[in-house]
Amino acid sequence: MKLRPATQQYSPAVESQRIRQIEKADGENLKANRDNYLDEGRLILTAPNGTKYAIEVDNSGALSANAV
Repeated sequence: MKLRPATQQYSPAVESQRIRQIEKADGENLKANRDNYLDEGRLILTAPNGTKYAIEVDNSGALSANAV
């Protein structure tokens, strides 16, 4: 996330926009100590040898890993 530099004078409109941008970015981050859901995107894990794998789940709950 890249925020615009602060203005010389306080502006409620600019500050409100900055807060919305921060809240939106925060909502897209995974959180510790709570359930995290990935509705879009993929979960990519890296094996010790450096190979990257996408973890997928099918409708029966079976997990699979495919090299990416």
